[in-house]
Amino acid sequence: MARVYIFLAFGLLAASQSGNIIRLGEAHPVAIAAWRLLIAAALLLPLCRGRIYELKKLKPADRVLLLLAGIFLATHFFTWIAAVQKTTVANAAVFFSINPVLAALGGLVFFKEKVGWRLAAAIGLGVAGVLVIGLDDFSISQKHLEGDLWAVACAVLFSGYFLIGRRLRRTTDTGVYVASVYAVAALVSFACLLVLRLPIVGYDGRTWLCFVLMALVPTMIGHTSYNYALRYLKVGTIAVATLTEPVFAGLVAFFAWGEGITWLVALGYLLICLSVAVLTLPRRTARPSRTGTPASEAGSPG
Repeated sequence: MARVYIFLAFGLLAASQSGNIIRLGEAHPVAIAAWRLLIAAALLLPLCRGRIYELKKLKPADRVLLLLAGIFLATHFFTWIAAVQKTTVANAAVFFSINPVLAALGGLVFFKEKVGWRLAAAIGLGVAGVLVIGLDDFSISQKHLEGDLWAVACAVLFSGYFLIGRRLRRTTDTGVYVASVYAVAALVSFACLLVLRLPIVGYDGRTWLCFVLMALVPTMIGHTSYNYALRYLKVGTIAVATLTEPVFAGLVAFFAWGEGITWLVALGYLLICLSVAVLTLPRRTARPSRTGTPASEAGSPG
């Protein structure tokens, strides 16, 4: 289980750098999403070609779910773009932060994953951290309503993507699953490029570097780590862990771009780190009874 947490930690660090990497290129966000997904799928498919036959074993319903996962991933990217275009970044982050709540509820309904005190406390601390970070710029107003709703839709789609992954990862190899999902999401993204009449090629070298790094870092390492962990951890637990992305992104931006960190942001980072600490603290086990019967694990499951 330790390797799951280690891979997830590297994945969170990698996924958090998408904002910093995007600064390298000049392309429409839909183009960035399309190329990052296509390059990631193209690199992964040869690595799992010996296991691609697993897709033939999927039930028809699972094949539909696989397609939905790709569609959810692509539209998650698109709705986030729409959110930050129509509202403040703070509002988008705050409304998107409901995804651990949605994921935990979905895990309870579909997989009977109990929401123990650890998970509930972690969700509360994590969402509070995001709220504190966005305190200065967050505002409720009619002009931001459309963007706020896009952020909520983004959270719903991201949670749905996780829940489908939780279902399919029980029987499907990580490489086969992510390569297939990325390929579907890439097709959806390129279709959107054509519909919107956005350029597909013709970018400069710096922008192509951005595409490649987006594929290698936040996609192949970041999102793949999430899907790997879905086989072993609760959906809500991974969703809470994704709230650490602003912490990693902010710290890298501080050292790489010289962006300041206010005391409110630092407090928000601390709350988010505490939320992860609550999930990862070792559970206390009760001593065996005098009769020799093993005692149950103390506390509720995280």
